[in-house]
Amino acid sequence: MFLLGRAAAAPPKPLAGYNEAVVERFAVIKGCALAQLQSDAVQQTVVSRLRAKKLVAVIDRLDAEEEELAKTPPAGGVKRMTVTATVVEFARGSQTARSMGIGAGATKLRVRFTFKDAVTGAELFTTERLGRYSYGSGTNEAGFSAAAGEVVDGLIGEIERNR
Repeated sequence: MFLLGRAAAAPPKPLAGYNEAVVERFAVIKGCALAQLQSDAVQQTVVSRLRAKKLVAVIDRLDAEEEELAKTPPAGGVKRMTVTATVVEFARGSQTARSMGIGAGATKLRVRFTFKDAVTGAELFTTERLGRYSYGSGTNEAGFSAAAGEVVDGLIGEIERNR
């Protein structure tokens, strides 16, 4: 059966109208082998790439000076959201296995991002991003950097689709 008339309107995008983001310190779930220092490095990558894209103004809770700014209410006309992230999976991988070229030894990094309205605390949306590095004989540090970059690129794409 065909219905004539107008198509249903697209649902509103959850981040529409938000122009400022407070990035909270990334958490790591218990049992995950990622050190807090590495988690901080992923957060710094998120913050720097968001700033470079100029999608929203970014307040980084890792920065002591910005910590105070995050505590103040948003200025008039500013719609602020908070971004929390939890590293839910990290597999260091094996440089030796990757060098064999059989797809083994991949570095994996999975992060869950939650966006909330900063004033009401209402959840806007949640997404998980997986980054993998499974090619070549690069060092484990290179694998971690590549996986983190893939997570951040995926996050930026999600933000762009939801604004």
